[in-house]
Amino acid sequence: MAQLESPEHTERVRSHYLPLLDKHGVSSRAVDYHHEGNHLARFVILAGIEDIRQASILDVGCGVGHLAGWLKERGYEGEYTGVDILPEMVERARETHPDMCFEHADIIAEPGRFKADYVMSSGIFHMGDAPFMHRVIAAMYGACTKGVAFNTLSTWDGTESQRGFFCADPLETLAFCKTLTPHILFRHDYLPHDFTMFLYRE
Repeated sequence: MAQLESPEHTERVRSHYLPLLDKHGVSSRAVDYHHEGNHLARFVILAGIEDIRQASILDVGCGVGHLAGWLKERGYEGEYTGVDILPEMVERARETHPDMCFEHADIIAEPGRFKADYVMSSGIFHMGDAPFMHRVIAAMYGACTKGVAFNTLSTWDGTESQRGFFCADPLETLAFCKTLTPHILFRHDYLPHDFTMFLYRE
């Protein structure tokens, strides 16, 4: 794998998540979701980008493979690839879903390595900042052939920032995404502290 784009960010992610993985195994608590319903609600929204049942999907920040499992349970038949910057997460994902593809990778540091119809991410931006989020979104858009779906914590609620997590301003995020494509959908109606954006090629 190429050198990580941000070793400092990777170390922050590692120090936050690996103790949770050791303690909680492959449950939703391993990726710091205290309410599994919130975790699954985000997947429902992401999957609404289009009819993805037979599409190829690149899952950025796949963790232990929760989205992969959720897709399989709903009859997904496409080509799925999950990538994560933590090899420990990738190892557990491969153990849990041996029939699906998982890679230790950083899509910012390795532009062009991955291509998929739809590139998705759930819950990966709260450990970073706005510039980091913008770099990842741009890399995701560069890897898609049809569209991108991502979610992030929102400043419109504000409670999550009290835990020290980065919350994105929806309008600033929308303005950045418009530099990539004018074809955008925005949802802030499913959880008070979260929003999702869909970016389309056309």
